[in-house]
Amino acid sequence: MAEHSERRRASRVDASLNLQVKVPRADGSVETASLETINISTSGIYFKSDHFVEPMTKLGMEIEVAVPCDDFGDDVETAVIVCEGLVVRTDPEGPVDGCTEYEVAVFFTHIKPEGMTTLEKHIALLIDDKD
Repeated sequence: MAEHSERRRASRVDASLNLQVKVPRADGSVETASLETINISTSGIYFKSDHFVEPMTKLGMEIEVAVPCDDFGDDVETAVIVCEGLVVRTDPEGPVDGCTEYEVAVFFTHIKPEGMTTLEKHIALLIDDKD
């Protein structure tokens, strides 16, 4: 049996975060959904959805994260990262009657530099909490 090697450039960390997603609809409208993440990295996010999201769908997202207020990380504050992403995988792979939970993987396509800095601080905070 062949060994599986990790192909991701950025390490993922488990994170239960509030996530606002703007999902485009076939009729041209946009629906906003409030979701919760499973994990996050500097390259993407993985979350649960109560409805199927087609792969290759472009999403606008707002992710609420905790970041340290100082260099010591003793106190934290909440920050919102505004970004865009592309759905790269949904599990199950298609709409399923009666399915109430889909897992959606999104690759970030646009985050402003200050948003990326905030995301990096949040991930470092999560990693430090595990140690």
